[in-house]
Amino acid sequence: MSAAGTSPLPVRRVLERLRRALGEAPPWPGECDLEYVCGAVLVQNTAWTNVERALDALRKATAFDARRLLALDDDELTTLIRPAGFMKAKSATLRSWASWSLSPAGRDASHLDDDALRRALLALRGIGPETADVIALMVFDRRRFIFDTYGRRLLAQVGYDVARGYEPTRRALQERIDAEALSLAELVEIHGLILEAGKRARAVGGWEVYGPRIGLVPQR
Repeated sequence: MSAAGTSPLPVRRVLERLRRALGEAPPWPGECDLEYVCGAVLVQNTAWTNVERALDALRKATAFDARRLLALDDDELTTLIRPAGFMKAKSATLRSWASWSLSPAGRDASHLDDDALRRALLALRGIGPETADVIALMVFDRRRFIFDTYGRRLLAQVGYDVARGYEPTRRALQERIDAEALSLAELVEIHGLILEAGKRARAVGGWEVYGPRIGLVPQR
């Protein structure tokens, strides 16, 4: 119970209300695994409009082929992704992913169980818990709820006790959300809808304003 007389709104109910308010979730941009991963890495600490510019440059230079990306020298790669900021760190992460994806371990990663896959992704340079879970969901088709900033703010709005930061919140709430047995498709959908709703909430003054407008409040 999150407050006197209230309890958290089940995530499945959250999904239903987001669907009603927003319609179809915007598709996650990307036509191949490397493009998904580049987007997930480049979006860290920057706006998506900047990521789009970097992705366009990478697409023209590499066609999102891991070997072609690895063939770029450091100056070439950092120049291509400059719009997304933190170029040196992000270029090192992209190289780490590309090398791993071409290795026997990377090629066989789809056969790992969920926990082993998460450990393998977290072992890659620059891949943190949030990015690992996005990659697991979008590239490896693993059931993952993404506890990113927008996700945590939404969960707090609908009555969950949200910890500070991604990993503490995941540890506290993942089992509870997993128990609702959302499908892979539903988890992909709710991730997209939360991102869109978070943008709209930010534009009107936050979840406290936007959430009640679309029925995102704790149960009574």
